[in-house]
Amino acid sequence: MTVFEFLLALYAIVAGLGVSLLVTSVGQMIEARDRVRLYWVHSCWIALTFVGHVVSWFTIWRFHDHAPWTVLQALLLLCVPILLYLISHLAVPDLEDDRIHDMRDYYFRHARWTQSLLLGVVVAGALSHFFIENNYDLSGARGVRASIALILLPGIVSLNPRVHAAQAVLLCVAIAIAASYLSRPIG
Repeated sequence: MTVFEFLLALYAIVAGLGVSLLVTSVGQMIEARDRVRLYWVHSCWIALTFVGHVVSWFTIWRFHDHAPWTVLQALLLLCVPILLYLISHLAVPDLEDDRIHDMRDYYFRHARWTQSLLLGVVVAGALSHFFIENNYDLSGARGVRASIALILLPGIVSLNPRVHAAQAVLLCVAIAIAASYLSRPIG
């Protein structure tokens, strides 16, 4: 087993736990649909978190030929699924009680944490690419990553609903643009 295969397996375990948690949470929302008041911005964040898990996992394939690995490179690479897992944990409240759950209130209670963690994902991803490839430019998908970081900053500072609505739209556009890079074959 190569070092990359070992890291890929560990990455897949953490990312799989995050996706499982996110999907379970959405399932609980469906089960509790009579007690859940949806909020479109919150729903966008759930979708963006799912896409983040999938994209980040496939993105690391670009390093399959990289050797040797340093501990710093491995830690930066593994920070991404760990931070995404934490975002998945914050995505949906515990719905086991019989209370009404307003996803708008829940979203704004956790928005700064969620967005800070996502900014951490972007930074950890950028740093891992820099330290693994020893090259950093802002073209292509990396430019999209920089755009996402800039979009996140206002939401960390402000809890204004208009700011968060604009962010949700801009992040969905950025993800749509990033998806065009994902249409390329893996490997």
